[in-house]
Amino acid sequence: MLRVAFVDQRGSEAGGAERSLALLLDHLPLDVLPTVVLFEDGRYAQSLRARGYRVEIVPIPPALAQSTRERPTLRAAVRLPAAAFHLARLFQCWGVDVVHTNTVKAHLVAASAARIAGLPCVVHLRDILEGSSRTALRMIAAGCSQERIAISRAVARAYALPDTVVIENPLDVNSYGALPDRTEARRDLGIGGDEPVVAIVGRINRWKGHDRFLRAAARVCARASVQFAIVGAPVFRDADFLEELRALADALGLRSRVHFIGWLDDPRAAYAAIDVLCNCSKREPFGRTIIEAAAAGIPSVCFDDGGAAEAVIHGVTGLVVPAEDEAALAAAILTYVFDPDQRAAAGAAARAATLRFDARRHADKVVGVLRRAAA
Repeated sequence: MLRVAFVDQRGSEAGGAERSLALLLDHLPLDVLPTVVLFEDGRYAQSLRARGYRVEIVPIPPALAQSTRERPTLRAAVRLPAAAFHLARLFQCWGVDVVHTNTVKAHLVAASAARIAGLPCVVHLRDILEGSSRTALRMIAAGCSQERIAISRAVARAYALPDTVVIENPLDVNSYGALPDRTEARRDLGIGGDEPVVAIVGRINRWKGHDRFLRAAARVCARASVQFAIVGAPVFRDADFLEELRALADALGLRSRVHFIGWLDDPRAAYAAIDVLCNCSKREPFGRTIIEAAAAGIPSVCFDDGGAAEAVIHGVTGLVVPAEDEAALAAAILTYVFDPDQRAAAGAAARAATLRFDARRHADKVVGVLRRAAA
């Protein structure tokens, strides 16, 4: 048996990193024995327990837990060694063979702990950080891990470390085989009429660019009759951003055109209701919603400055426009609004291209890296 400690900072709400980890766990080969280590308990932790996984909750000091990538603190850095030594002792008690770290704080604490315990470590890079946070993570990844996985070429370039393999995020492709009825999905989401619906789906955080989405929507509405949907909620940060977006929609004259749907645990209902997906993030590391939409037969429009562009085949499964160019974003949306046949062809091509993200293939690749590190 290969005994792997999968370490993630979150046990409450699940982001893209946690959903990817859950899919990886679900598709591990039988000779891999996982222990999931989380820094907090909560709904995500409970969901993993319900699926039969061993979950260990190892709290970290409050100063470390409350530090953010945008505002790293000296107090957090001071608390890091003690947290790492404590986790190292637990790794040894559990008989771990190799450590897999899944999120930024997991990299900082658990990769350091693996080094202290003399264990091999695989750092799964999922974020594009800046400034001192990027420097700290790069140092930890270089000094405390034998192998690195990046979820996109954009993420790999951000750290420029050797022994980094690009393995794109997984998707349960089969779960998109049967979607809710389009008319029923729209009714359930409160979207009436037969007009095209363009949506942005996922966490509402400032770097995700929902304000750019609304300004592009105003450009589109000046030329076509289209409805827009913001599907998601402020998770992890930026709780005040939602009200700013509502005010912006009103200021742009979009009150009757924009639907604020809220968070959906199962986003397939949203994909069943929409016609085009937008990813408006700045330097998006990957763009999970793009591959979810693709599996539902929905083309996407995104910017070219991150990993989102790697999930789109430009002109085939979607359209890629220059970074933060809202006029180009609106023009790309209008391309699909004015040409339903092109939109349908792009959606069909997007669905066919999702096999590369299949969760079982993803697990095989990740486990190959874990075995190589353990050897």
